[in-house]
Amino acid sequence: MDLAKKVLQGDEKSAARLISMIEDGGDEGHREISLLFSHTGKAHIIGVTGTPGAGKSTLISKLAVNFADKGKKVGIIAVDPTSPKDNGALLGDRLRMRDVEETKGVFIRSMASRGYPGGIAKASAGAVYVLEALGKEIIMVETVGAGQTEMQIYSLCNTIITILAPDYGDEIQLMKAGLLEIGDIVAINKADNVRAEDISAEIAVYIGKNKSKGWETPVLTVQAKEGGGIEKLVEAVNEHFVYLNKNTCGKDIKKEKLKTFMFALLKEELWNRALNTWAGNKRFDSIVKKLQKGEIDPYAAVRKALEINGL
Repeated sequence: MDLAKKVLQGDEKSAARLISMIEDGGDEGHREISLLFSHTGKAHIIGVTGTPGAGKSTLISKLAVNFADKGKKVGIIAVDPTSPKDNGALLGDRLRMRDVEETKGVFIRSMASRGYPGGIAKASAGAVYVLEALGKEIIMVETVGAGQTEMQIYSLCNTIITILAPDYGDEIQLMKAGLLEIGDIVAINKADNVRAEDISAEIAVYIGKNKSKGWETPVLTVQAKEGGGIEKLVEAVNEHFVYLNKNTCGKDIKKEKLKTFMFALLKEELWNRALNTWAGNKRFDSIVKKLQKGEIDPYAAVRKALEINGL
């Protein structure tokens, strides 16, 4: 029996194996994904991004338990920074989610970012499809936490939770055009901090001035470690999913995100193919040497390199 069939029957070991195959980038893993695709599209995919140290892992852990207690089957993809030694995940997020590992109906998978633009591992989309086919109704994707480089999460997930900590107040200005722009819900963690309410009010004013038609982004305060404010956050997440599925504007957003993600994957595939063509290519090496000697400018070098690929 192939892996796809076993995954559809709820076999978590087969799901883990298939995700590993997808991470390795082989054609076999992608062929299995094509068999699962018709069984996807119903799960609520939630992205959790934000500043490093804001408490993303802890928040996800509390959300997972809350959803599981309500009878939902939950999948978690924790995208960790890549280990410089073997390109594997450092597994820091997984260690911080120990409390939820024993919760019934929750499946956790750590993945390495492998330097993929946006902080999301290239294989994360495939992992999401696998977890959907496995029967997970809620799938949460946590990213590396590299600030504004997290924009890629926008096109993969239905709902984006941007989590910030009050002690990042001085850097809020730098993030307004990034993390706040992609967040469907903004959560200020460590609500007991004296600056939490002020930061929350500042962000709410900014969002109010820059909001577009449609969904109004709520700004909530939580205490992830103690579980404070989690119920209200869950309510906001559920309300956003309803909005996406029942509102015409929401449906258009889902379609546009799918298109955006396709282009992101296309860009990555074209880049990989280009690299494979250039590796060990004498013509390409000659172009680089001419650039280094100052015989041609960088723009001319790029044009000549693309000519090798017939572009």
